[in-house]
Amino acid sequence: MVAPDMNETMLKFVQGRHDLYPHELEKRFQRILNRIVELWETPQMDAYFTELMIDTRGGTRQGFPKEVATDIYRLSRIHEHSLQKSQVTQNDPWAHIDGQRKQALEQLGYQWTPHDYLKSAEKHDLNALGIYLGTGIPVDTRDDRGWTPLMISSFNGNEDMAELLIRSGADVHTTDNAGYGPMHWAAFNGYRNVIKLLVIKHANVNARSNHGWTPLLQAATRGQLDAGIALIAAGANVNLSSNDGWTPLHKACANGHSDMVRLLLARGADRNAQYQDGVSPLALATKNKREDIVKLLIG
Repeated sequence: MVAPDMNETMLKFVQGRHDLYPHELEKRFQRILNRIVELWETPQMDAYFTELMIDTRGGTRQGFPKEVATDIYRLSRIHEHSLQKSQVTQNDPWAHIDGQRKQALEQLGYQWTPHDYLKSAEKHDLNALGIYLGTGIPVDTRDDRGWTPLMISSFNGNEDMAELLIRSGADVHTTDNAGYGPMHWAAFNGYRNVIKLLVIKHANVNARSNHGWTPLLQAATRGQLDAGIALIAAGANVNLSSNDGWTPLHKACANGHSDMVRLLLARGADRNAQYQDGVSPLALATKNKREDIVKLLIG
């Protein structure tokens, strides 16, 4: 959902990431923000960014406040990156592929498209995926959600496929449009071995989505005990909350996952933590009539 004070088009330009949105620029210089939106991906855009960032008046122009200047610089980099991605698409990265590989994929039921490359990951088709990777395709090709093949394989618990993708250069730190990464999705479905593989490759167990959700919050919400154990063993912070104050203990209590509650308490979870409206884990357990969890919390 787009906040009422955000420009919907600009939010799309920053891939829906509120942390990249130019809040200070919008608040202080609405006219400039509107002009950037108007010129985005036009030939005039680079010149306008240069005009904003460089004093072309011989030192007579008053500079922007630091926060606004940071917003403008960040937008210039995002714009540059978007143009580079567009250029790659226009140049057709598939054009150099030899016919033999193309034919092999067609025999497996795939077309010569990025969409089908992602489909091979969804179907856990290691043979097809290996052919795609052998062509030099960008390993972190994304779908409309911002998902990469590594995210797909992590979500589905396909450890062998995840390992192949990582060996081929897949980025374990990449995030989708909502800020969730491979570690989040492995935790969401409780795939302990994929979590361990990602940890070995130095993925961040405390990575936060756009709304501040961590992999442990994902695991606790769904009662994925094995995932929770693996994350905590790798250094996950049991008290790291979402932007609005949910902790893993809150979510485990709210959803009745007593084993997860027991694990979190044993690892130092704050039983007195409060959501933004003041509700505590104990209040949630009491409301849901989970006497077993209430006993754990007051014991």
